[in-house]
Amino acid sequence: MAAIQTIQLLGMLGTFSYVLARAAQASGVAAFHRYAIVSQPHAQLPDMPAGYRVEALDAAALGALAAAGQRIDAPAEVQALRFAAGLTCLGAFNRKDQLTGVIWLGTGRYDEDEVQVRFLLPEHCCWDTGLWIAPKFRLGRAFAALWAGTGAWMAARGLTHSLSRVSDYNLPAILSHKRMGARTLAHHTFIRVGTWQWSTHTRPRLVRGGMVTAPELDLRGVAYS
Repeated sequence: MAAIQTIQLLGMLGTFSYVLARAAQASGVAAFHRYAIVSQPHAQLPDMPAGYRVEALDAAALGALAAAGQRIDAPAEVQALRFAAGLTCLGAFNRKDQLTGVIWLGTGRYDEDEVQVRFLLPEHCCWDTGLWIAPKFRLGRAFAALWAGTGAWMAARGLTHSLSRVSDYNLPAILSHKRMGARTLAHHTFIRVGTWQWSTHTRPRLVRGGMVTAPELDLRGVAYS
């Protein structure tokens, strides 16, 4: 019964992706990822909930919060890589000045850390990644606050859409985006065996691990509205 419900929720392709991803992970020598590229329109983002604020956080601010016991999910080395790549970290705070969650945003391009790929972004789009809500605030308005802050950040830069990649079997993430009017633009598959990676629609498609330059996936010609 559980298997039937999973298939009904994810669809055949999503279920197939989930099974392949788990099997590849279990092998210890392979990986399988099928991503949905999601386009989130700025016009349908929520308003800031009462009692919340969102502000940009630099490395020093995140370090100070961690020292005070408000540590985010990304370890220091991941934070350093994201800042070095030019990403902005937005943090949502409640009326008690507690950090309730973060999201990372960038423009121009985004170098994925789960697979080898560089996403090339349209001028009117940003990329969102690393959205995290502190466990004790996941039933509150922190999610809406983060997206309201993202909307303000986008508006200040004249951006109309935020793009991201979501595993096509990650149903909660896909549904959360859909509730805000997002739509799926395309699906892209990445397969790693040993040190080699093959992917759809990238240039080049086949690469060896450790390459200085990641393969590129150009999203600049896709329709977003």
